[in-house]
Amino acid sequence: MTELVLFDFGGVVLRTPFELFDGDPPFHGPFAPERDELWRASMAGTITEREYWHLQAARLHPGADDPTYALMRQLYETDEARLVRPELLDLLDDLAADGRRLAVLTNDLQAFHGEAWVRRITVLQRFEEVIDLSHIGFLKPAPEAFEHALKVCDLGPHQVLFVDDQPRNVAGAEARGIRSVHFDPTDVAGSVAAIRVMVRS
Repeated sequence: MTELVLFDFGGVVLRTPFELFDGDPPFHGPFAPERDELWRASMAGTITEREYWHLQAARLHPGADDPTYALMRQLYETDEARLVRPELLDLLDDLAADGRRLAVLTNDLQAFHGEAWVRRITVLQRFEEVIDLSHIGFLKPAPEAFEHALKVCDLGPHQVLFVDDQPRNVAGAEARGIRSVHFDPTDVAGSVAAIRVMVRS
């Protein structure tokens, strides 16, 4: 039985950067991978997700000390209602009403956004644990990331359902015996439906 649903945050609960640009974004990720060579490299494992965002951000903010942070400020310093997927709010409400525990496992929350931004995002209050690996020393999909999450939540892998928009992270969780759902930001409704099915299976 699924006791806890463990969510990635950016790309799952929050909309992706690709979705937050006004007009045609300068990079496309999963929405048009044929137009985004760096995205294809990240999916192939040639570069990491952090490297992907650094390289893309450096094109838009070449003079910034931290181009990724500058890009995230550009896109995410806005009303929370524009950032959070309403479909996920409904899902979180339903899961909580069904007695499921909720937690977050994210690689780069503070690293990308800063502590002050994290403190003001109210949707994080819906989760009993927010496990941010920004400064831990390992990141998803490393086995240590999932071991750490299981320890923090005091659960075995068979009690957890993991949700992430990065296929490599899903594969890492499944290698640890954690059932997982790949959240496809190009098919939010289908991804939410898959979570609802899996949590009851």
